[in-house]
Amino acid sequence: MGLVIYADFGSAACRLASSRADALGAAGVQVEWRAVEPEPRLPVTGARVGAAERDVLTAELEALSRLLLPGEDLPGPPAFRPNMRGAVAAYAEAYGAGVADDVRRLLFSAYWDRSLDIGSPETLRRLLAGALLRGHSSSVPLSEFGLAVSPSRGPITMGAHRRIRSWAADWRSLRVAPLPVLVVDGSLPVAGETALRRLEKEIQRVDAAVAVPLPDPGRYPPVGDPPSLPWVSSNGGHWRHAWMAAGA
Repeated sequence: MGLVIYADFGSAACRLASSRADALGAAGVQVEWRAVEPEPRLPVTGARVGAAERDVLTAELEALSRLLLPGEDLPGPPAFRPNMRGAVAAYAEAYGAGVADDVRRLLFSAYWDRSLDIGSPETLRRLLAGALLRGHSSSVPLSEFGLAVSPSRGPITMGAHRRIRSWAADWRSLRVAPLPVLVVDGSLPVAGETALRRLEKEIQRVDAAVAVPLPDPGRYPPVGDPPSLPWVSSNGGHWRHAWMAAGA
């Protein structure tokens, strides 16, 4: 069985879907996560959440709380909404580098649990360097420097650029809302609470454990006997991340 999930890192429902995707993945179910950007016209630096919007988010969280399984949780309403272009680009790069699941977890946790601006290139660099350095990208900015996005918050590689366009086009072609949108084995898509309930049924079907323990998604790759910091400062290369990890 294969599941495809289209989702937004700024959505509480998608955060819940992410934890259920982890439970299913740990049980051996193939889950493909595709990140999309539903509000591309947000200011590049994001926007504060006003009182009216906060009330809407609070009501949404209350509705979602009735869907929680034992071991699941929900955060409070955020005070800030990032422009998600950078987060989607970073995830698309991670997908190509083979570390998509770890980067997905890091992005949701950073925004919902730590209130970080996951649209900021600097935030993404600090947050995702360890995961990207563990990946297998052939792009030097990713494999040597752990960079997730360009300074303009876009993807670095053409592969990630094509991925973002393909995911967005496929999501729009489904013509269902709201996110998350779930497609199971190519069947008709389901969205929102219906998608979450379908994920719950899949968890029950395979008797998957909820809230499974997972390794630190931000861990750096192991490095033995790194040279001195002055040498690294002058020459860089693959040693750089050992010092980045020490200062994280």
